[in-house]
Amino acid sequence: MLPYYNFVVTVQSGVNLNNEAIFMTVREITPEDRETFCKLCEDFYNTGATKRGYDRESALLTFNQVISKHENLFGYFIVEPELAAIAGYALITTYWCNEEAGNVIILDEIYIDPLFRHHGFGIGFLNWLDKEFRGKAVSVTLEVLSTNLAAKELYSREGFEEDGFVTMSKKL
Repeated sequence: MLPYYNFVVTVQSGVNLNNEAIFMTVREITPEDRETFCKLCEDFYNTGATKRGYDRESALLTFNQVISKHENLFGYFIVEPELAAIAGYALITTYWCNEEAGNVIILDEIYIDPLFRHHGFGIGFLNWLDKEFRGKAVSVTLEVLSTNLAAKELYSREGFEEDGFVTMSKKL
């Protein structure tokens, strides 16, 4: 289990066309964020980036696990600090991997609201994740639908590689 941090951190997410720094805030999801979290989940699940559609009950179960400080589930909002607007959210989880001899971070979900896309928030979060968990985990892994070419291209540019494994699932 990785330590659970209570924090709000502001990091540079990129630069604009004038080469000026763009900043974002990463903060934990709190109990007051329930409806915002559910709305962002609904938006994410309606993008076609997942196999399944939005299910509010599932989102609420996840939200409750996040705010209860579940041992290996972490939920974050990505915030545009000047407007104090929620630009997106991310859920990460972890597991110990014998093959890699360490903790693996799974970027389970990341969603950036269309109003905030192409401003460096997604890449900024990936960079924050790398810095935050370097030395605490051995790798970051994620799933992306094989048809989501834009996401695959973005992740490839950020150093992610297909690992040759195929994810297979079975409902219990």
